[in-house]
Amino acid sequence: MRITMGSLNLVVPLVMWGREAPTHDISCVLFTHDCHTVVTGSRDGQMCVWDFDPPTLKTYQMLNVKDVRLFCVGNYPEILVYDPHTLDVLFSLAARIQPDWISALHILRPPRRNDEVVLGVTTGGWVKVWTVSEREVRPREPIYEHESKMIHSLNALCLVCCTYNQRTVLIVSQDDWQHLVNAPSWQFMMIPLESGAEKLLLRGDCEGQVMLWRLADVSEQQLQQISQAHPFQPLIFSPTLNHSMMKAWVAMIPPPIGVLDQLEGEKNPPRITASLFLPLQGRLACGREDGSIILVPATETIMLHLLHGKHHQYHNWAQPMVLRGHQGRVNCLLYPHGESPRYDMAHLVSGGIDFSIIVWDMYTGNLIHRFVVQAGQILQLLVPPPTCTPRIQNCICSVSEDHSVALLSIKERKLVLLASKHLYPVLNVKWRPEHDFLMVATHDGSVYVWQMETGHLDRVLQGVTAEEVLGACDEHSTAPGSGSGGAGSDTGLANPAVHLFRGLRHRNLAAIRHAAQRGIQQVLGEQNNYQDIHDSSKMRTCPLMIQGLRTNKQDANSHVLFFDIEALIVQLLSDEYTLMSPGTLEANELIMSSQYQRMNVLTHPASPEAAKKIAEFFGKVKDKAGEMEKKMKEKDKHDILGRAKDKATNMEKKIRERDQQDGSGSGRVQIPRHLDVTAQTLQIGQMLMSLLHSWGLDGSLDQTCENILGLLKPRVPVSYGLISKSGYMSLFMPTWHPVREAEMPQINLPPDLAAELPPEMVKLEHRTQVFTGRGHWEVSPALTTHHLLALVSVANTLQDMNAATLIPEQERRRKNHIQSSRANQSVTNHEDEFSRQQSVIKQGWSTLTALHTVLLPDCVVAAGAPTYQPPMVEILARRWQDRCQEVREAAQALLKTELSRMGPEGRQKLIEIWSPHLPTHTEPLPTGPTNYNNQETPHPPRPEHPATKTTSGTPSVNATVNGTSGNSSSGGTTSERTMEPHPHLDEDHYDEEMDAGETCREVVAQSEGRRKQATAIILLGVIGAYHGQDSAEGFGLGNLAMQTSKALAYLVLAPAGPKLPAHTPLRRAAIDLIGRGFPVWEPYLDVAKVLLALLDFCADTDRLAPSMKYGLPLIPEADSCRTASNALTLIAEARPPAFITTMAREVARFNALQQNAQSLQLNIHNTVLHRAKTEILRVMEYLIVHKRCHIMDLMVEVMDIVLHCVDPGHLKSRGLNEVFPSICGFPQVSHCPHTRRIATGAKNGSIAMYELRAYKCQMIPAHATAVTALSFSPDGKYLASCSMGENKLSFWQTSSGMFGLGASQTKCTKTYSTVPVPDIVRMNPHRLPKLVWISNKTVVHMMADGTEHRFNA
Repeated sequence: MRITMGSLNLVVPLVMWGREAPTHDISCVLFTHDCHTVVTGSRDGQMCVWDFDPPTLKTYQMLNVKDVRLFCVGNYPEILVYDPHTLDVLFSLAARIQPDWISALHILRPPRRNDEVVLGVTTGGWVKVWTVSEREVRPREPIYEHESKMIHSLNALCLVCCTYNQRTVLIVSQDDWQHLVNAPSWQFMMIPLESGAEKLLLRGDCEGQVMLWRLADVSEQQLQQISQAHPFQPLIFSPTLNHSMMKAWVAMIPPPIGVLDQLEGEKNPPRITASLFLPLQGRLACGREDGSIILVPATETIMLHLLHGKHHQYHNWAQPMVLRGHQGRVNCLLYPHGESPRYDMAHLVSGGIDFSIIVWDMYTGNLIHRFVVQAGQILQLLVPPPTCTPRIQNCICSVSEDHSVALLSIKERKLVLLASKHLYPVLNVKWRPEHDFLMVATHDGSVYVWQMETGHLDRVLQGVTAEEVLGACDEHSTAPGSGSGGAGSDTGLANPAVHLFRGLRHRNLAAIRHAAQRGIQQVLGEQNNYQDIHDSSKMRTCPLMIQGLRTNKQDANSHVLFFDIEALIVQLLSDEYTLMSPGTLEANELIMSSQYQRMNVLTHPASPEAAKKIAEFFGKVKDKAGEMEKKMKEKDKHDILGRAKDKATNMEKKIRERDQQDGSGSGRVQIPRHLDVTAQTLQIGQMLMSLLHSWGLDGSLDQTCENILGLLKPRVPVSYGLISKSGYMSLFMPTWHPVREAEMPQINLPPDLAAELPPEMVKLEHRTQVFTGRGHWEVSPALTTHHLLALVSVANTLQDMNAATLIPEQERRRKNHIQSSRANQSVTNHEDEFSRQQSVIKQGWSTLTALHTVLLPDCVVAAGAPTYQPPMVEILARRWQDRCQEVREAAQALLKTELSRMGPEGRQKLIEIWSPHLPTHTEPLPTGPTNYNNQETPHPPRPEHPATKTTSGTPSVNATVNGTSGNSSSGGTTSERTMEPHPHLDEDHYDEEMDAGETCREVVAQSEGRRKQATAIILLGVIGAYHGQDSAEGFGLGNLAMQTSKALAYLVLAPAGPKLPAHTPLRRAAIDLIGRGFPVWEPYLDVAKVLLALLDFCADTDRLAPSMKYGLPLIPEADSCRTASNALTLIAEARPPAFITTMAREVARFNALQQNAQSLQLNIHNTVLHRAKTEILRVMEYLIVHKRCHIMDLMVEVMDIVLHCVDPGHLKSRGLNEVFPSICGFPQVSHCPHTRRIATGAKNGSIAMYELRAYKCQMIPAHATAVTALSFSPDGKYLASCSMGENKLSFWQTSSGMFGLGASQTKCTKTYSTVPVPDIVRMNPHRLPKLVWISNKTVVHMMADGTEHRFNA
């Protein structure tokens, strides 16, 4: 089954099969060599796996080839050989002599040969022999047969060779066995045993029945007796095994659950023939065979069938609504409002076998209108596209069995178009709204073009022309709409000059005044530049989707439930963040707007002159407009303008009232019965967590989950499913249980309750307990991975939501408390009680997360499971930078735990598996993003935000090693493996186009290779970041660490392109892993390039990125910005000296270029160091607070960086302790506002004297050891310095030349000896002595213990 959901989503499927077994028309059968599993394929396109312990398609592994090949035959004259992983045709086996359909085949591997022999039989009775070897395989070239021979066996069903004598071949045909309408599928195989060989014969038929015979050896005497007997009586072997899906269903007591099993009074309920889920209402519509339509609350119905709880005692729980109007089977359902909001929210449309289409009011249950315009049962209902004419937009399209297509107007309740001249059944319906055409494709390949408004048949197309017209319709439907950003849009009039020009042209004083005000706001920075940084693709997605499953028209509808984990998390967090004020979000560290705003103010000019001039211009325009309006009012003696304005206001009010009346024109309320979306989201989360939790492994945790967290125990074993990256789904059958009955532990059920329940219910409860406890985690590694990701991410979300629960009453009280606390900030006893409850809830979620993250393998094995299926590390690696923050953190926690659980040996095996896929870069890496030359770059620039100025400072190849040249144009890095890592780890499509002569297999192989490269980079990056410092891991100073670091650096520094866009999960993962494992990668990295690249990513942090705790998905640019900001913090925290010295060198280089910017024609404002001042200042403040010792050793470099980021205008009128107070906490820093000088003491004993007026710095050799304290006198004439190392205090005085001319000189005027400081004080940076001036010539040397010593200048 193919699922249309996005491949990036984390989706947990679950199926409710119903009381009737699905049909399984077996077309091929395969018996594995271990005699434990049978695989059957059906004509409907499904494959079923049968567990036969104890006791289609063929996969085969060729010699000298590691990959598995898939040999397929059918109604075509070739044997197609596929790659089973990508379903790509590798090569084909064709026939030169008498080509015909291949009905059966067998593959031989002759002894002492390095090739394979394929034996095939055609439907006409020709035997073909192909010899296949890897060296003969050529893409797009068939391999022809080597031998052909005619035999008298038509329509062969099975061909098999003897295991011991390959020259003996058994061919089974219809004539030799039995005649059936749908011929059964056969397979014959011989199992080698110690005493000989056992012959097995397997048969599958159209009824889904699988039969197995054990064939005994027949002696020559028995053959003679059989041949001599008259009449002829062949030997009869009774089947050893006879099983079918229907028998398995009948054996289940109670039967598998269905969606409508709660309906009472129906012994033999009609089959469900059509299903439709309405996510906006949270209801499920089911059309049945008797013509009735049942509407049920979806979440309540599912909880009723799957979970225990108090809801079984409620009489009004999951009450259905029955709609009756059809006289036969309901074939299709349509909810028009779900397709387009232009339709009425209450309308539900159904089509049945009685030729009728009925429009229902699904809130009142009334039949609104019945259409009977077609002479056949209704097969399909469609909605026209929104670009059609207004009349067609109110219509729906119906396809009937009489080969007709109709357009029915729901608003006018009449037929608009009846297209009924089609000779063959309708295959497809397409639209061409700009030409008013309706395209109808039929099974004979014709396309009928109808005019929708007039109802005339315009033309009939056939052949290639018909295919081209249909393809053009598809291209038009997928093309982006144009015209939305025209002259009438807000973006087109964003410039205030446009508004001003139009206002002057039309003499509109209000428009002139408004434009002037907007211009002033833009210049002064008062305009709100807030932009929605959230990824809107998940903001309106329903966390639960229900889809009907019916592969055969004879089957009843089963229902598959899809839990979208990301949508559930987004819905929960959206409801939570809505209740919080900006201050509460800031207090919970979800956003850091105030911190970034404070830093952003410091990096921008305090009073720019250009801004003042433009503001004065717009102010004058505003004043002139006001004076002109005043003059016109004085001349308007009869108040003509005022009356015209009042009339316009009244007319607008009347129009608005009329629109409101039209919206509620019918006699009832348009808004349906209120559905609490929050309550529905909680029910979905309650269902998901209850079904995924490991019940029975921890008794105390189970009680906490039931009584405090709101989880409910499951009633039945759940049939889960898995969705592949291509969108294909596999579902578990309810007849299978991962734990066999002989291995099940004793049931944990009270004796009284066990005596009251029927035996079948006791057995069901036993199976449920075993499945939810240990059996759930014994199925497959993929299932374990997806379920653990879902469980841990949702649990972390609920824990972060101020300790939310899944109990509706308690959740309402919690939200009411949050809203009341916003209004009343006083703390009461009730607040303390609420805090205690929240701590208990938070502890419960934390314990549940710890169980499934860390303790689960040991608990499952302790429960009696022979094997635990661990999560797949490659899937977790692909989720390392998932777009959902909660899923991302869950994947990271699970991957780190799994790597730790593996131990050194397991990690070493993992390294051996994935290290061959690691790209080996042999050329120098792309250089950093600093581009001081404002020239065009040779590569596509990284896409910028609309509000951001276009710059050339991107991680490109435009800079040399020192980051000062912009002329290098190396096109990226070449590697031994020319494939770049795939940017989208979970996507199954490929952006690149096939080159001329390039086969599809080569494209697929290259993309799969890039996907493996990307996975290898992340896996080895995680191992290196968390275990690389251990020499036993192989990440010492060796080749593996160098290759991994270069691969990570390449992803960070590589320019944006079609194969590696600027903001992708892979690039974000590389950014994150460089930050986490920087101590391991540092020896192999150019630190300057990496830091500049990270700064370029987060240059707009103040505008884009919230904190790492913010859970809602962000746009890719904001997500990369946040990740890069966090990586910079990790790098600075891990290696403060490397970060500070590197940034100081780049600042010095920037200052040198800034002095010559005009002569060199450089645009300094577009460089990374200029745009990322806010982020640099934030990191420096973080280091000052958390890494005080490292800051003291590099105080001069720190001051260089801080003065580069802080605009000098802020220090003209304010002191450094007001502008950047964190750095003034060091006694080695002193600022004099009068002389505008800053003195900083260095570790080598020098004093750095910064002249803010002249923008220069002078280094003064002052002491032989590190400077401990500095302080300017109040009048700024003297500077006192102290050094603990040499116990000396000095006074310095700066003198300038005559009349202020000449260079200033700083000289030492006096020197004193100080009291020695104990060694224990020297080692504590918080207990250093300070210098405090008490007058213009007297300073106090203040010790940490309170002792003071005075010195005079």
